[in-house]
Amino acid sequence: MTIEEFTGIIDLYGAESARWPKALRAECESFIANNAAARKLLDQEWVVDDLMGQLEVPGFPGLESRVLNQPLPEPKGSIFEELANWLLPGESFGKQFWRPAIVACIPLAFGIVVANYFSFGVYIESDGFQYWGDELAMLLLTDYTETRF
Repeated sequence: MTIEEFTGIIDLYGAESARWPKALRAECESFIANNAAARKLLDQEWVVDDLMGQLEVPGFPGLESRVLNQPLPEPKGSIFEELANWLLPGESFGKQFWRPAIVACIPLAFGIVVANYFSFGVYIESDGFQYWGDELAMLLLTDYTETRF
């Protein structure tokens, strides 16, 4: 055992050997018997433990009754209610902004779902791309600003 390991044990468990881990107790006691620095450290820890034992915890009269009698917060709704309140807030500005955005996204979501379930006669083997993601990336990278339709 090293002095650092012993210091860690003393810091965690205190100077009383009964509080030390049983697996390390005999090793710590033999280390104390053979090491003067460990004995000095143990004596210092005894002083700290005695001083800590002399401290009194201040009383908090009425704390328990104040904690127990305080009003509880309002219970939250289910996750679906929270999501609905986020999407469709109660104030008028939120309704004016979010409802048209949601209505506009519904066909988009429907198109994505339909496109994922049907191939519409386009097969991966027939085009030169290995994955649909590559084709979509190429479409996104195409510069349409100078193209006249």
